[in-house]
Amino acid sequence: MTGAGDAGRSREACPVCGAHALHLLYFPDVDLSGVRPMDDLIGMGDLKAEQPPGIGCEACGSEWDALDDFRVAQRGR
Repeated sequence: MTGAGDAGRSREACPVCGAHALHLLYFPDVDLSGVRPMDDLIGMGDLKAEQPPGIGCEACGSEWDALDDFRVAQRGR
């Protein structure tokens, strides 16, 4: 359980600088227009790679593309 003193701090520390200032870099896009099969048929659909959000450190600017990359960096520290 986190208290008021922990507000704004990430649970885990940055493997590079040690600050508790980690955050998600981007979120997956969610199309709110619903299913549009004609767009896909005529090639108007947006082709975007499905990938989980990355992790970044606000303190030092380090970034990791995936949680696995972040864990590898933690082990290397």
